[in-house]
Amino acid sequence: MSSFLKKWLAICGVLIGNMAMGLSFSLINTNLESIQQALGASLAELQWIINIYGIFIASTLVTMGRLGDIFGRKRVYMIGSILFSIAMLGDGLAVNPEMIIGFQAIYGLAGAILLPLSQAMLIDLYPEEKKSTAIGMWASSGGITLALGPIVGGIILGYFSWRSIFLINIPFALLGLVLTGLFARESKTEGESTKLDWPGVILLTLTIGLFILATIQCTAWNIWVVVGLFALSILFLGLLLVAEKRAEMPIIREDLFKNRMFLLCCLGNFCMIAFFWAGIFLIPLFIQKQLGFTPMQAGLLMLAFSVPIGLISPLSGHFYNKVGPRRLIFIGFIMMIFSSFLQFYYSHDSTPMIIALATAGLGLGISLIITPTTTGALFALSKNFAGIASGTFVTIQEIGGSMGLAVTVMIVRLQADFAQGFQNGMLALLIISGVGLVSAILMPRRSKHTALSQIADLP
Repeated sequence: MSSFLKKWLAICGVLIGNMAMGLSFSLINTNLESIQQALGASLAELQWIINIYGIFIASTLVTMGRLGDIFGRKRVYMIGSILFSIAMLGDGLAVNPEMIIGFQAIYGLAGAILLPLSQAMLIDLYPEEKKSTAIGMWASSGGITLALGPIVGGIILGYFSWRSIFLINIPFALLGLVLTGLFARESKTEGESTKLDWPGVILLTLTIGLFILATIQCTAWNIWVVVGLFALSILFLGLLLVAEKRAEMPIIREDLFKNRMFLLCCLGNFCMIAFFWAGIFLIPLFIQKQLGFTPMQAGLLMLAFSVPIGLISPLSGHFYNKVGPRRLIFIGFIMMIFSSFLQFYYSHDSTPMIIALATAGLGLGISLIITPTTTGALFALSKNFAGIASGTFVTIQEIGGSMGLAVTVMIVRLQADFAQGFQNGMLALLIISGVGLVSAILMPRRSKHTALSQIADLP
């Protein structure tokens, strides 16, 4: 077998893992109504199905990226694929919401491995002058599969039970595992200390985990318990900053946050994912609860969200090459503001046309933001620290998703009428989109590095 074919099979194996994560996340989020009907889950339990994933993935992403840097990205990535398959099997066989929540924690750990290491492994498979192509492929492949979730879920639920939205992901994960194991090369940090910063790992996990938990439960638990959790999170953050000053190989690299492009791209991605998690959770619920649509009909309506991502994401590298990240991210957030504005006026008698127009705006906004923010943030990173740097970027992204979902659903639950609560939630997402717009305005006009190559380029 030629080296060219082996390389492409390795690329396919790594991408399949990333795409399986995107598809599974989208399938679960957009078909929660079916899970609710089958298992009698409450809205709080539905939220925990997503939030437990967010807590585990956000609090362990940087650690998993660092483990890949030390022990080998391929080896750790394959462990992540196995954990992902176990999680999907457990979810698919669940008999109550609590069982799904438990396996979603394993799913979060798997995602903490697969997302940063798939990105790092792709970068390693490309020469230096084309690593931007790898970043673009990673971002667009994940975006496309996220967009496919609503329609794929609608189709399979038309013929099979709700369990299929979990079980369908297992063959993809196993295929990615086989291709990666056979054809991907091992890579790890070279020429640097391979010690793991255990104090940093523990303190970072506690800081992020407690912060997200307090945010999620701020209206459900006693106010003093929530305040205590926030206080503990701040305390652990202070201890983390002190510990990292002394660490030989810190889990949080201070130099990453001195880069203006990295910071602003992280902020933009934070806002985009916050809207995405909340939107993809609430919109299908609104379509099915308020308008009485079936999962199949809801999936077809969500095509307005999927099609822009499927069409625009593969071209985002070309657009980036022409105009740079700033304009694309700016236009993307304009579209998200437009989407949240329309959704603010959703009601019991909203027409499918208005819903499709709003979801199309959301899909277009995401497709214009996801690749430029990822590429702009990661262009300057050393290959030796691809895992930890990617883990840092994706950690900030997942914190954004968890917080966006927690805050928005909290606002929705404050209203007895779901439609009114939905409108209030969209107002919060409108504000979040405005913050993202500001990040685009403050962003440098061009990254100091070479513009992104066309995603269609061959390796």
